[in-house]
Amino acid sequence: MKGAPGLTVLVAADPQQRLEGARLLPAPRLLTVSVAGALAYLRREGLRGATLLLALPLPDLDLGWVRAQARGLGLRLIVVGGTPRPDMLVAPDLAAAAALCRGSVIAAPAAGWAAPTPAPDAGGAGDGRSGPRLTLIGASTGGPRLLSSLLRDLTPAGAVVIAQHISAGFGANLTQWLGTLTGAPVSAARDGLLLQGGHFYVAPDGHHVEVTRGALRVRPGRAGQEHLPSIDALFGSACSHRGPVTAALLTGMGSDGAEGLARLHRSGATTLVQRPDSATVPSMPQQALVRLNPTGVLGPAELRDTLRRLA
Repeated sequence: MKGAPGLTVLVAADPQQRLEGARLLPAPRLLTVSVAGALAYLRREGLRGATLLLALPLPDLDLGWVRAQARGLGLRLIVVGGTPRPDMLVAPDLAAAAALCRGSVIAAPAAGWAAPTPAPDAGGAGDGRSGPRLTLIGASTGGPRLLSSLLRDLTPAGAVVIAQHISAGFGANLTQWLGTLTGAPVSAARDGLLLQGGHFYVAPDGHHVEVTRGALRVRPGRAGQEHLPSIDALFGSACSHRGPVTAALLTGMGSDGAEGLARLHRSGATTLVQRPDSATVPSMPQQALVRLNPTGVLGPAELRDTLRRLA
């Protein structure tokens, strides 16, 4: 099959959506009203790597079938509108979908991709920040397994704060287990604790953790009413951190962390998103990619190497 990584095919029943697509979507692009017709064309022409946009509502749409067809044809599938799903990328509107189509962040990075390299000491970075280095990691479903790979034998120069969604009563076990993977100190975050380079801090279950003026702020959350800990709260709190910040959003259900990561990106931080096709549950990485074009979209091995450079 021949590649067509730049081609976007929009399927929209609403003529206004097709007009908007013609205005917003990058060329080359095709506009049609038929999902079956779009798939038949892409199959006939062998256009592997094209992007298929489905603008809801579409009559008699079987998303499961379309997803299977897209995977078999090597297409990138984006649904425009509707409820976020853990098994596919959903953009809130055509403008957000167009931003995804213009960028190349969904694809795995080229073999020669190199993460930004921090200054030799922890007191400076290319974004003009000065102060201690800070790394933030947010994860949900599938996170512990990935963390075991990312943290193994990692000795950070700066402080690393981890927000892993976890059920009540399991936070202490998670912290203790992570401590067996690295020679660096790993401890539960405590309110008022000053950040130290070379240390890992894990948000305790049932609580939110934030970073303020070089110290941790820990406050109780509302069990059953919100994500605990909130990745958005952790990421958003670091926007005013005076040192270089690296934030990584990993596997998980829902959208927690996506908005916080976007805020950090706008503040000048280095932002990393796990490649959705490598995630146990891709929803959180997918929702992040709807909101920003991060510094890197990486698989587990690339994430591990990058954290070794930046943490």
